[in-house]
Amino acid sequence: MVSHGGLTYGSLIIDTEATSTLVLEILSSIIEHYRNNSNAKKIIYRTIPYIYHQYPSEEDLYALFRLGARLTERKISSSIKLCDALPFKGRRKMTAAKAEKLKITEDSNYATFWNVLTGRLQDKYDVTPVHSLDEIELLHSRFPDNIKLFRVTDLDDTTLGGVVVYIMKNVAHLQYISTTDAGRKIGVMDHLYTYLIKERFAHMEYLDFGISTEQGGHVLNEGLIANKERFGGRAVMYDAYEITIER
Repeated sequence: MVSHGGLTYGSLIIDTEATSTLVLEILSSIIEHYRNNSNAKKIIYRTIPYIYHQYPSEEDLYALFRLGARLTERKISSSIKLCDALPFKGRRKMTAAKAEKLKITEDSNYATFWNVLTGRLQDKYDVTPVHSLDEIELLHSRFPDNIKLFRVTDLDDTTLGGVVVYIMKNVAHLQYISTTDAGRKIGVMDHLYTYLIKERFAHMEYLDFGISTEQGGHVLNEGLIANKERFGGRAVMYDAYEITIER
């Protein structure tokens, strides 16, 4: 049993009345349920990173320890505390003249951006986006206030780069990021990140760049994480625990 196999995280959702004792009882009951009502041999529990909590809420981590859970994945994400963001380091300096020839657009033109994203992923990694164009458009239609697309274009409206942002109450999570070759040459993502961090989402608590690891955290993409860290991103863990169901 996995919580949740198709998502980055997905553990207990609890309110402020949930005490440590109650959460321990809940997880104990979950284990007991699967022990008695299934053939499951283990539970994989993906914790919610603390930046997504609305209130301190790590009672489940204590319960996992008490119940003998084993840490099996530790993926490192990079997040910025927006109210006290670190200074940028080593970013490309975009001149005012170049910036004047660019536009940052917040719209729903996912088809255009998906062409850029799909081409980049296929050329560099030989993979496709987790969501198809139809799926991301469906998600956006259902959650228009929580899924936003930002594109950087030239004055002819040619897309040079962009990012899809998932917006929670206190976190802006960058989900899909891509540029064209022309956009990379002039540093359009530096331009866009500056806007997102210093203007568009400056009122929020955190901006989360997402993970920079593979194979459950055993492989670190040092180039990728270094790029996020130069914008002030620092480590937040996406952890998974394994609980053996003994009979």
